[in-house]
Amino acid sequence: MSRILIALHGHSIRRSVLNAVFDYCRKMRFKVSVLLVDEADAPSPALADFLARLKHAGLNGRLHRQAGCLGQAVLEFASRHKDISLILVDSMKNWGGGVPLKALSPPVGLFSGIVAT
Repeated sequence: MSRILIALHGHSIRRSVLNAVFDYCRKMRFKVSVLLVDEADAPSPALADFLARLKHAGLNGRLHRQAGCLGQAVLEFASRHKDISLILVDSMKNWGGGVPLKALSPPVGLFSGIVAT
């Protein structure tokens, strides 16, 4: 089973994006991992609702937390989980300049701009 990784620096993500990801994952039966790079704050209501919907639908969805640089956290996560087929990143401005995108192995699609405004 393939996995989608949603990488967030903080908690702001558009509910419409989460709804679209949920529908896609339900149709494709993807596992979903949410990597939250922040302090120990509780997930936003939209994110908590998304994780609950995944569980209710019988999909494997998990929240992973890590401090530090978003790009480095994604690289470390991807190196441990070889089944990732898509990575959604909240904003490339949070990625971190010292982490090259080419370090991610294909097949990985990288999308940014999913942060709520």
